[in-house]
Amino acid sequence: MLPSDAKKMGYTLCGGKQILCGYDKAQNPLYCYQKPVTTATTKPTPTPTVVVTAAPVQCPSGCSCMDSDTAKQSAYLLCGGKQILCGYDKAQNPLYCYQKPVTTSPIQEVPRATIIPSVTMAPQPVYTIERTAMRTVATPTPTLPMAAVTARFCTISGNIYRFYHNPESLKIQLTNLDTGGVTLTSVTPVFSGDLVSHYSYAAMANCDGNYQIEPIYQPYSDVCPWTGSFSGENVVHMTGDSVTGQDFTYLPDDANIPEVSINPNPATPGINEDVRIYIDARDDVSITYMAARYDLIYSDGTRRSIDWIELTPMLGYAYHAGDRPPWTSHFDITDDNLVRAEITARVCDGGGNERSAFETVVWPTCRWCGDHVIPLQVNGNPAQKIDVIFVPDTSYGGDLDAFVEDIWDVIENGYYQNDAFSGNRGKFNFYYLDDEADVTAYPACGFTPPLGGCGDFQDATTFADSIAVLHTDNLRDWSGTKCGRSLFCSEPTSYRTFVHESGHALFGLKDEYCCDSHYSQNDPNPNIWVNETACRDDAVAEGWDPDDCDPFCTAGSGNCGSGFWKIDPDRCVMRCSQNCGDNCCLACGGADAMCQYEPACARRVNAVLSLFS
Repeated sequence: MLPSDAKKMGYTLCGGKQILCGYDKAQNPLYCYQKPVTTATTKPTPTPTVVVTAAPVQCPSGCSCMDSDTAKQSAYLLCGGKQILCGYDKAQNPLYCYQKPVTTSPIQEVPRATIIPSVTMAPQPVYTIERTAMRTVATPTPTLPMAAVTARFCTISGNIYRFYHNPESLKIQLTNLDTGGVTLTSVTPVFSGDLVSHYSYAAMANCDGNYQIEPIYQPYSDVCPWTGSFSGENVVHMTGDSVTGQDFTYLPDDANIPEVSINPNPATPGINEDVRIYIDARDDVSITYMAARYDLIYSDGTRRSIDWIELTPMLGYAYHAGDRPPWTSHFDITDDNLVRAEITARVCDGGGNERSAFETVVWPTCRWCGDHVIPLQVNGNPAQKIDVIFVPDTSYGGDLDAFVEDIWDVIENGYYQNDAFSGNRGKFNFYYLDDEADVTAYPACGFTPPLGGCGDFQDATTFADSIAVLHTDNLRDWSGTKCGRSLFCSEPTSYRTFVHESGHALFGLKDEYCCDSHYSQNDPNPNIWVNETACRDDAVAEGWDPDDCDPFCTAGSGNCGSGFWKIDPDRCVMRCSQNCGDNCCLACGGADAMCQYEPACARRVNAVLSLFS
């Protein structure tokens, strides 16, 4: 019956399996259902029970399966007074069980009889008819006496040899030559060791029927539509018993399996280089279907999967005399920060023969990293990028997972909240070192190098433009040169401080606060000046307002010497570190806001960034 009908009646799938047993007029599939079993014990009553069967079943002995018009012409009656569906004709009109009328003479009252059909069935493959034994209580009428009936079913079975396509696309079609009813049966693999030797089938049939057996193609997702024939006897006349040995051998229309290859161009791409993937297939006739799927693996370990995409195969050119020209198509992979692409291609020829291929494309991430530097985000060759290597402080206690998590956090919430970094993301390469350093607070600025000393530390970081040491303890941060490397330190959650100290280490900017830093005019493109005249002249040349020049570090104060001037407003990140007072924080937009590099600082930052691509 239909799933909707079964749901209304509270029926469940027979045996808990979805077993196809026929189709209705609209070609909707019908499945085998059974009435739920109740645990309460009930006493049978003499009330007649009408069994309504939505799926085709075998007619009881003495009854025939036919359409209603034929039954009417022959004056046949419904078998047992019940409408029992037994199949469909070729036009998918339903067929029911009918019996010839019995002429009766007056007889004595017939005692009530209990009829218990004895049905024993072995489990059958999907798409076969499957019936569950049921208890039926019936009352004979004066005009139609009934006798005990035993419903019997037989099977037609055999093997399928030399079939090498997906077995889900092969069904055994059983046509009842008496009624026109059709059922489909799946095949089951027969193994020889770990390999499939052939396939077998067993189809349910009437024990006295006449049948035609045909192995047929059944469309199935992602399976090439194969073409071919099957040798073997396909008509069976049942004589009361099951029939075995109805074997078939597959004879393909096209026995030549296509060749397929995956050819990336370039075969060995550079960092972040786009790659065109060519799928080339060769066949003696044609390629009718071509598709590809691939997985992309990124430098941070994440993965993205692209499901099957269908390609349009075009006939290409043969490069050598006598070669078959390939059928070809292509697609492009353009993502950045890739380390690997795993590609699968699949093609079908006109005969339904299928061939797949697999290829891996590898992008270099860091040939220069060595044994101790691990790439996090590589956008290109270090000669063309600003390379920042993060180093954990001993305050992490060896927890590299927490350290790496903090790196991504400070990149996202520090660097990428600042316009200079966010607008130039592709100009930076980020890495981390797998050993700890130890830093102490300003002004001591102590640094104990990782890897056992300056020598090994220098060897491991030769390509670095700056070393960023992250620490979790609370101390005043600083920037300077240690072991021959430009280095700064910061807490990972002090985002403004991190960007401020990066301004020193990466761009050579000077502090714009008073009075305990190290001050000098940092030509060219300075952001502080040794006197008012130098500040005003530079302002006029740049189109800034010279009246904005401010003696922020007055002569004789702290480390100010003869004094220094600036032109940037107090909201500049080189004035505002994480703890810089309410005036600075409010000017930036709040305690958690990110400050920017203001005009004088931005000029120097942009000049440095212009040197990289």
